[in-house]
Amino acid sequence: MKNTLLFILLLAALSFSACEKEKTPPTELEKLPAATQEGKNTFGCLVDGKAWTPKWGGLLKPGITPYYNNVRGNFSVKAYHYQSQDFSSAVTIGQEMIPIFDPGTYTMDVGLTSYRVTSDTCVDPILSNRRIYRNINGIFEITRLDVSTGIISGTFEFDAVSETCQDTVRITDGRFDIKYK
Repeated sequence: MKNTLLFILLLAALSFSACEKEKTPPTELEKLPAATQEGKNTFGCLVDGKAWTPKWGGLLKPGITPYYNNVRGNFSVKAYHYQSQDFSSAVTIGQEMIPIFDPGTYTMDVGLTSYRVTSDTCVDPILSNRRIYRNINGIFEITRLDVSTGIISGTFEFDAVSETCQDTVRITDGRFDIKYK
């Protein structure tokens, strides 16, 4: 009886150890690239709490288009997520009004920063199949700006509104680490 009980316990222990542990699916934040400062050409953010990252659209449609002018201090990053020949969504961040020459926290240019999404309802009258959300209160932090290596890295967040659609989008936990040269 004692051996039978010991055998049952040993068998139960082996069957539990043989079971594969269930993997917890990653959170939306964990789906984003790490906030690095090495010029890894990464970009990501949460759009209304959902992970958003660029997706390359082919040779003539890069996922990320960076720009930095080290004479004037202008900065922008355009990131596209292509689903078909046309993009399905894009995030643009940047600053043209206040020169950026050093790491620090900056207010985003209202006219330059936006979120766009391909839509079949409530579209911008100028861009027929796109819904455009314009920045109303964005900030970004430049954590690294190295003109010798052409690396610019940082974090960002902003709220954007579509006046046409009477809708607001919240962009949070944004990060980028790009080579602009």
